[in-house]
Amino acid sequence: MQTAGTPTPAGAAAANTSMLLPPMSKLLPPLSPLIPPGALLARGGIATGTGIGSSARADEALEQIGQGLKAFSHRTSDFVVAQAPKVKAAQRSAAEYMTKAAHELGDAKNRRSFMQKYHRWLQAGAGGIGCLVLIGWGIAHHHASQKAEKGVHDALQSMNLLGVVEYGSVSTSLFGTVSLSDVKWHVAPAVDITASSVDISRIDTAHAIPYYLDLSFSGITLPVQKIVAAGPGAPIPGTLASFAREVGQEGYNTLQGSLNIGYGLQKNTSVMTMTSSGNFPNFGNWHGKIQLGNFSPVLLDTATLSVLDHNVRGLNPMTVFNIAQNVGRLTLQAVDVTLDTTDADKRDKEIPGTPMPQQNADAADQQTITMKENEARHAGLPDDQAHLAALLMAGRLPAFTMKSSGTKSLPITEVQIPLPRMMQRLDMTLGTP
Repeated sequence: MQTAGTPTPAGAAAANTSMLLPPMSKLLPPLSPLIPPGALLARGGIATGTGIGSSARADEALEQIGQGLKAFSHRTSDFVVAQAPKVKAAQRSAAEYMTKAAHELGDAKNRRSFMQKYHRWLQAGAGGIGCLVLIGWGIAHHHASQKAEKGVHDALQSMNLLGVVEYGSVSTSLFGTVSLSDVKWHVAPAVDITASSVDISRIDTAHAIPYYLDLSFSGITLPVQKIVAAGPGAPIPGTLASFAREVGQEGYNTLQGSLNIGYGLQKNTSVMTMTSSGNFPNFGNWHGKIQLGNFSPVLLDTATLSVLDHNVRGLNPMTVFNIAQNVGRLTLQAVDVTLDTTDADKRDKEIPGTPMPQQNADAADQQTITMKENEARHAGLPDDQAHLAALLMAGRLPAFTMKSSGTKSLPITEVQIPLPRMMQRLDMTLGTP
């Protein structure tokens, strides 16, 4: 067997070296980085892309590869040697800087000096970031406000309140709160309840009527005497009309203050939580929370509002029946209310020309309180709770707290039962602030 590099015997046919090695043009491209330019390329053979015709040419090619690799190795070594001092200098500089920074930040005096030194740079950087944030927020705020204004318009339209509620402008905050300015609610002809601003937050946008929502009214003006003068034939909600009549009898012309209301439906447990708080100077303040069980999302449908709207005619009887059925399933699960109307109670006693002389009024009130206290004891309330319940039922408890344990529930259809029985059914207690 003939090996590579062995001369061909005389008279024998020349060996085809292509059977031993593939063409070098396939092994290395013409301008391979393994072969430096210069004399080696000038000799031909490898860079020309032609095949190797003899073993001598193969040896020469392999020799060229070896010399190229050797030259490449020398160049790499020279580069590493040349860059080593620079790398070591950079390492020393970084180590010195970290040591210096640790020294400056480790001592209180040096730390103050360090912060003073970089204070302007920090201010400039923070200011630049702040400007970018403000610019971005300005652009987003413009588009969000336009979208919010359309959303408010659509919501009022779906609730048939476009002609009933008016507002000046709509804006949005960084946290997604939608604010309406100069809001007017036309409760009756020439009778408007106004608010300087209304903030809408925690907005559920996945449903036509949100499953959770918070409303905050600032600068409310309630025209008590105008509501009373409108009479029973005016399209004013019954609860509002009754409240205005009671407050008007105490000598109030208007009430001004703030109001917060909110609700949230826990769909997985069918529990609706409603919260409310308000503060009306010279009248009273309150805050509270009520939870309703078995609350169906059907009650948060536009059809429910149609049933409540007295202007809507021709309702589907099945729709009304379905809503009534879901309302009948509701239960009162928890109550936590604090109310303080001490100012209103004081004003009531100070109204001149009261029809009840104080002496007779005290005697009559005491007789009523005693009777109701006995009723409360008969319902099973302890003495202290029976006394507070009697005062509340007689209208002589202007400030109180009412809280249930949350372990019992009461069907919503039975909430009109006497207070002592409700306290027993809900495991509810009364207290004073």
